[in-house]
Amino acid sequence: MGRPAGLPFFVLITMTSLQSDPPDLDALFADLAHPNPHLQTEAYLAMVEHHPEASMPRLIALLDQPDVSLRRAAVRGLGAFGATALQPLASLFASSDDGTVRASCVKAYAQIASNYPDQEFSQEAMAVLKAALDDPSPVVSQSAVMALGQVGEQALPLLISICQGTNLAHIQSAAMALAESKDPQAEVCLRQVLANPETDDLVREMVDASLARLVSMKG
Repeated sequence: MGRPAGLPFFVLITMTSLQSDPPDLDALFADLAHPNPHLQTEAYLAMVEHHPEASMPRLIALLDQPDVSLRRAAVRGLGAFGATALQPLASLFASSDDGTVRASCVKAYAQIASNYPDQEFSQEAMAVLKAALDDPSPVVSQSAVMALGQVGEQALPLLISICQGTNLAHIQSAAMALAESKDPQAEVCLRQVLANPETDDLVREMVDASLARLVSMKG
């Protein structure tokens, strides 16, 4: 539920605004396709700063790219737009029969949640993440659990439900996310799973580790 290490996001945005002339959008997309991740970051931050309306549809169109590096750069780029990208991504998720595209939409949600931890997700966006949990593609469903972990307290009911489920990979990710929560419900959930005599031994081990982390963080 925390932010990755590095410069604060607003600082990166400010850095792009120091340019005197708006950069050419086509040139920015060429930089986005460059394998250098720093150049990619500078490119999509400049898109957000100078060409938000024109660049977002083009980034969304890249989510079915077979080029993994470019597709991941597009996901990161969409994550820089914050709440304005939630609805377009929700529409694409609902309309696509491509598991890679749906997974990319969910991963972009995770990026948004990470970059803008104080922005609340819309009901539509939360519905997408809930639906993604039951997606036939395991990549989509696992990405949804990871995204919910980034969303944080707003996703707490879903994370608790996942932790009480039967999917081992999902439980592990949900338990790790709950370990970062300050809400008392998170600890209650983890203790209930441990107290359930029907809990699988592997699940018990995962949840016990998460509970120990949660308790240690409380001091």
